[in-house]
Amino acid sequence: MTKFGTLKVKILHNLTEAYIAGDKKNVKEILGLIKENNDFKGLYLFYEEVEKMYIEDKNLAEAYVDNVEKLLKEKTESVSKFCKSLDKKLSSENMVEVEIYKNLDLLTEESTLKNMDKKMLGKKKLVEHLTTKKTVTESADEFTSNESLLHVVLATKFNTEFEKTLTEEEKKELKTILSITNEELENNFNTLKEELCSKLNVLVTEEKDDEVKGKMKTALTETNRMQTTKYNYYKLQQLKNGL
Repeated sequence: MTKFGTLKVKILHNLTEAYIAGDKKNVKEILGLIKENNDFKGLYLFYEEVEKMYIEDKNLAEAYVDNVEKLLKEKTESVSKFCKSLDKKLSSENMVEVEIYKNLDLLTEESTLKNMDKKMLGKKKLVEHLTTKKTVTESADEFTSNESLLHVVLATKFNTEFEKTLTEEEKKELKTILSITNEELENNFNTLKEELCSKLNVLVTEEKDDEVKGKMKTALTETNRMQTTKYNYYKLQQLKNGL
């Protein structure tokens, strides 16, 4: 069965593709399916909360991951039938994996001798994610980018909020990013990432203010760790515009 994190990406992919194509019927159909299950919506939003979460203390982050594992298993099991039904109705073409969701999905698996190493590595990566400040994402919060877009969708305000929140230039930029191929995304993302890391390294060296330098170092660390996704590509573009 498709893991919850993978299904989450499929939903977003199908909704954005339908919007770009102007297929409001498909958008409404997917929304109708999602609204059927409040537990599913709650779990979806939980994955997004973890993506943005920051825990300064490593011991607390490790305790959080250990404690959330049992609850996450229970929640995913409770929506498994619904997820299976929804999964059959969605296209998976040109999807890009999101590492944080992959690691959360590992927590939902029953521990065996075969997957123990993968689960341990997944937990380690989750702790690293949780203890990393999310400064780069702050610049994207006001824009209806991939992740926050579905927040709007789940609130049943997709069309009106999309129109109110974005300028014409931002709408064009969103559609451009969402419509590029995986090959284009990979090339553009890597080029932009290298450019930003190089620029941030120079700025960190030249900056005299300790507070500003600390923020730049955090941004550099997060940029280095970013995986290739359309959402992260937009965040990098926002960071570049802000430097």
